[in-house]
Amino acid sequence: MKPFLLPIFGIILAGAFLNANAANIGSKAPKLQIEHWVKGKQVDINKADEKKIHVIEFWATWCGPCRTSIPHLTELQKKYKNKGVTIIGITDEQKPTVERFVRRQGKQMEYTVAIEKGDSMSQSYMRAFGQTGIPSAFVVDQKDRIVWVGHPMNGLDEVIDRLVKGTFDLEAEIAKEKAQIRLQQLSMQYWERLVEGEKNDETKKIGAELLALVKDNAEVSCNIAWAVLTDESVKYRDLDFARSAAKAAFEVSGGNQPQIIDTYALALFESGDIGEAIKLQKRALSLASDQQEKVQLKKSLDRFQAAQKNKK
Repeated sequence: MKPFLLPIFGIILAGAFLNANAANIGSKAPKLQIEHWVKGKQVDINKADEKKIHVIEFWATWCGPCRTSIPHLTELQKKYKNKGVTIIGITDEQKPTVERFVRRQGKQMEYTVAIEKGDSMSQSYMRAFGQTGIPSAFVVDQKDRIVWVGHPMNGLDEVIDRLVKGTFDLEAEIAKEKAQIRLQQLSMQYWERLVEGEKNDETKKIGAELLALVKDNAEVSCNIAWAVLTDESVKYRDLDFARSAAKAAFEVSGGNQPQIIDTYALALFESGDIGEAIKLQKRALSLASDQQEKVQLKKSLDRFQAAQKNKK
């Protein structure tokens, strides 16, 4: 696997893991089960008027990424305080630990903080939505629906802004979530077939549907193609798929990213189009800026050229 590209499933399954058995966005927000309100006023999201937006963030005092998110959440609360947005940090730790931490944070942590009752909220939110790590934020819209789940530093700002402005399209978000779930399902099915060496029409069919979902994402298409071409566990190298996926990545990226060009060149080489592979590999080499990357690209070029020479 290329050191400068993430593994296939690292990209496809990045972020919140979604599956058909988990609760999905659009679901009614479960009731808050709170043992102690450490900071801020008590909140009942189910009785709030329809103009309220709530962000429920799961965190812990011992969690480094959670501590990094605290000033960001504070800024968001300040920005949207008068626009019907309430941010609530939920933890399951002991009251003295949380109170001491919040006190030390001072004005860096200027939003509501609470301790859940047992693991009731972890069950109804985190586990129900397939979340396995913190910090993890849930956005509840003005109609008491969970409309977004994710890392508070990755997209939360935009979601709140769109909800406040009335431009958030829940149906479009649900469609995207369903597409992501399908992508995960197809990825697993396709990869299992390649590893098992199942060279048949069904594998081709799954690959075609998978390609249709990823072809507009250059990074994902490139990584899948590279995995199909190089992963040692693969018994059936679907060269037609790899070539199509690599070509899609090449076209979407504008044909100017060395790593993507390198993948497309390898797909062409393995498919027997050595001349075009050499042409593209030279292009990749000319665009590369990192010396280590240049060395690897040159090794591939030498291999392609040697194969062309032996073929004559």
